[in-house]
Amino acid sequence: MKKILFLIFITAAVVNAYSQTNDSAENRQYLTSKATQNWFISFGGGANIYFGEFDKHESLGKRISYIGKLSVGKWFSPSVGFRAQFDIAGMKGFLNPYSTQFTVTDIARNHAYGAMDEYGYSKEKFNYFNSHLDLLVSIFKYRENRFYQLIPYLGVGYAFRFGYGENGGIHEGEFTLNAGIINRFRLSKSLDLDFETGMMFVNQRFDGSYGGQMLEGGFTATLGLNIKLGKTKTFARQQKPVECDYSKYEQQISDIRNNYDNKIKQLSDDLSKAQIKISDCEKQLNEKTQSEKPTVDEQKTIKETFEAVLFETNSDKLKDAAKSQIDKVADILKKYSNVTVKLSGHADSQGSISYNQKLSQRRAEAVKKYLHEKGVNNVIEIAAYGEERSVATNKTTEGRAKNRRTEIEIYIK
Repeated sequence: MKKILFLIFITAAVVNAYSQTNDSAENRQYLTSKATQNWFISFGGGANIYFGEFDKHESLGKRISYIGKLSVGKWFSPSVGFRAQFDIAGMKGFLNPYSTQFTVTDIARNHAYGAMDEYGYSKEKFNYFNSHLDLLVSIFKYRENRFYQLIPYLGVGYAFRFGYGENGGIHEGEFTLNAGIINRFRLSKSLDLDFETGMMFVNQRFDGSYGGQMLEGGFTATLGLNIKLGKTKTFARQQKPVECDYSKYEQQISDIRNNYDNKIKQLSDDLSKAQIKISDCEKQLNEKTQSEKPTVDEQKTIKETFEAVLFETNSDKLKDAAKSQIDKVADILKKYSNVTVKLSGHADSQGSISYNQKLSQRRAEAVKKYLHEKGVNNVIEIAAYGEERSVATNKTTEGRAKNRRTEIEIYIK
């Protein structure tokens, strides 16, 4: 029993070490299977030898009994899988009536058969079920057509025994530790031949006898078939990502970036010029109001023109940018109520002359209305010129955009 325990310990260590190394190297080049893929069902039968406290009083050959097994499981990767297995097995051995958990009547009815020998031992036999969940680890690197696989396993379960007596026998259950090795031979794409050896460990009281050892159990050797289920019975290799060549787009990206940088710079320059112009205008107005009012003979007119307010095609609605522009003019006018404002509406050549005349009038009135809304009470004069006074050609989109405008002029007398 000590040798078997040592063997199982080595098997568990190999399973643990290999599951951490093998699955992280070569076999990780394969994709993990989906929930419905790589399932299997196995069944088989063979011999079972039980190792209990007093079984050594019988020869090994006479203690051989049967075992049958049925399992279903799944491989998650080429290296790691699991199975749920159900075993039914028989036990043959020896029983010491003076070291059991049963009464003498129970022993005679359910376990013991035949007369006691000269040492006070009786032969016993019973059947048991063992249901267990096992972790499976494939030792070799994955290859779809590999003929031979070595698969250690380790798992836990629960065993339930029953006897032969007239009343159905003695029923007792214990938790189990199960370990072993599957030798798998490929017969076809869907079918394998399995030769499996393993050991079930259970508490030493499972056979009804109490002895000096901590564990007992059954050693099994079986031959069976493994059937792969479903359409997908293999693992797909991971594909390396395709490296994309973006070099042919680098010039286009650079041109677009430079274009936007130039536009931003131009807008920044225009804004700076407008701010300087507004500052100069405020300075002139301030100087004028502080000087003495000239006589009629000395009267002169100072004219200042602001940047034109632009409109969309066939529209007299003020855009947000235009409102922001007019707000600055309104701030100046509210400080100097003696300033006269002239608004000149214009249009491009799209549409008839009469329509454009009316459209330019509405554009000038729109600016006037907005100035009043901002609290400007200055005298505001309106003039509409239609398409007569273009500042750019009407043959291009850019030119027409400059012509759709209302000019703002102020006069200080």
